[in-house]
Amino acid sequence: MGSNGEEKKDGNDEYQDMSIAEIIDYSRNARYEEIERELEEMKSYIGGFRTRRMLFGGGSGVQSEVQREINNLSDSGRDNNDQGNRMASSSSSTDNVQTSGSSHESEIKHFWSPTGVGMEYERKRNLLVSVSVGTEAYKIKILDLAITAMKELVNMATENEPLWHPSVDGRVLNGEEYIKQFGQVGATLETMVRNRGMEQQPLQPPNLSCPSHFPALPIAETYAYPLQTEASRETMFFAVHPVHIVELLMNNEQYSPVFSNMVSKAKVLGVLSTQAQGDYNGALQVMAVEFHAPSPLVPNRKCYLARYSRRLRNHVWGVVDVSLESLFPNLLIRYRRRPSGCLIERFRDGLCKVTWLEHCEADNSSVPEVCRYFVTSGRAYGAKQWLSTLVRQHERLTHIRVMHDPKLQLSTGEANLLILADQMMRNFWRNLSFSRKNRWMLVSLSDAENINKAIIRFVKEKEGRSPCPALVMAATIRIPASSRRIFYFLQDENSRRKWDILSRGHIVQQTRSISNGCVPGNRVSVLEVKSPEDPDRAVKTLLQESFSTSACSYVTFTPVEASSISMILNGGDSDNVPITPSGFSILPDGLTGDEVSLVTIVFQILDSAASPMCFPAHSVYSMSKLITETAKAITAGVVDPYNMG
Repeated sequence: MGSNGEEKKDGNDEYQDMSIAEIIDYSRNARYEEIERELEEMKSYIGGFRTRRMLFGGGSGVQSEVQREINNLSDSGRDNNDQGNRMASSSSSTDNVQTSGSSHESEIKHFWSPTGVGMEYERKRNLLVSVSVGTEAYKIKILDLAITAMKELVNMATENEPLWHPSVDGRVLNGEEYIKQFGQVGATLETMVRNRGMEQQPLQPPNLSCPSHFPALPIAETYAYPLQTEASRETMFFAVHPVHIVELLMNNEQYSPVFSNMVSKAKVLGVLSTQAQGDYNGALQVMAVEFHAPSPLVPNRKCYLARYSRRLRNHVWGVVDVSLESLFPNLLIRYRRRPSGCLIERFRDGLCKVTWLEHCEADNSSVPEVCRYFVTSGRAYGAKQWLSTLVRQHERLTHIRVMHDPKLQLSTGEANLLILADQMMRNFWRNLSFSRKNRWMLVSLSDAENINKAIIRFVKEKEGRSPCPALVMAATIRIPASSRRIFYFLQDENSRRKWDILSRGHIVQQTRSISNGCVPGNRVSVLEVKSPEDPDRAVKTLLQESFSTSACSYVTFTPVEASSISMILNGGDSDNVPITPSGFSILPDGLTGDEVSLVTIVFQILDSAASPMCFPAHSVYSMSKLITETAKAITAGVVDPYNMG
């Protein structure tokens, strides 16, 4: 009895002698009781921050979400371990599933399967960062890091040669000059030094004022792949007030929806600011962010960052992001965000000059060959993608505001239709994401000519407003045609029957079109597919949105009941209308200018028999056939000039 009491007394120092495997190994049932006790102590510790809590208008940094995370954490270890075992046993039965019914074979394998330990590791990092940013010592460190990052952003965004060399694609960062000016060793050199054993042991997160029982973050192993540096800079002019852009970036409720084509997740872990509500001069916050590319074959990029905004002088603002790995070391790092962001300068004529800078280091070792150059060249996550998205959203909102002019007579029904189309686009991008929540499985397509691989995932009922369980399959291919040519081919209702297998032999008619941008083809449309034998009755009705920017293009559509479209156009609410988006992302491949394009094909079908670990063979076969036939039809349609609709 006495020995047990002494063991508990010394329990606070136990983490110092434990191996990393022991910390993250939730299969040791004997440790559950002790872990739950320590989590209760965490609750008491975090409760002490309540007297120092700050809201955005002034106060502390620990948010209410942190308390909920801890409440859920104590019950998750045992559940995650059991769930992980169930997933492992279930997945073994799907590893060799093959579709039947034809000579076509389609083997399903694991492409991305998050484990309970991996998800728990991420939650612990979120928890530690959330708690730590509430301490005064960390606040000072983060503020100092943010101020230094802002200075670097200003220099990087305003200087030209020798820091930036002109090139055909824009500007290329001079790595040697960067090191001279900012004194930061490049990622590749840093990794080489680390792998050779010349670097000191990685620093553990300092305790500062944390209790001694709070464990350091578990670090499973050194990540050996070298990080590659990506840097890009773009400048555009458009009519907007600088404060509106600053607010968009600093307010997460605006930031996530506007950049939903690139942001999978953005969560504010702590707000460190003493400014008045709505005053973003000096606003500082800590975030956990996850970015995705226009193809689900490309892994997402995740990091913890500090986001800082400052009015640098009259009519000039800066917003900068910088990773926090220097304060929260993590040798599993796959992505590190160097000072990145934008400078916004307002001129007397009402125009704004926005200079966007993206500078990061990333592990691209798992990017498939078809997307490799598109990613490593900086086009997937580069400044052009971010700035073109910002400009497109501004043009879209401006165009809609103009159309609300009574003279143009944009009805309430048409406005609701635009809202439904916007929700469809967000769901489409959610389907594109290679995030931890999207458990993709690899599908081998044996009879596909130009598709190396496709991936498939399960969509649960009501996820993204799906009316029942569904499956999403996606593939990325190269097509020897310009992205502009492919975009107009796909968005034109007259050529739809040439690539849409389900519309072949039918009449496709556009019954409603609402422009939502300055570029021709940027519009929301209602399409009706009719049988030639009965042209007065629609076989199916589609809602389609198409838009193109300087960096990428999208054509997305979803089947909608004709009665729902009629209800919306008559002023009804679109919130309960089911959405199952399919469509295409179209991008220049980067290797050949705009002579070859990367096209990602995404189809979603409803299947009530599907489950997370059971994909019905007939559905897999049907979707595989749909992907391969659509790819062939698009290629034939845009390569053959006589086949254009």
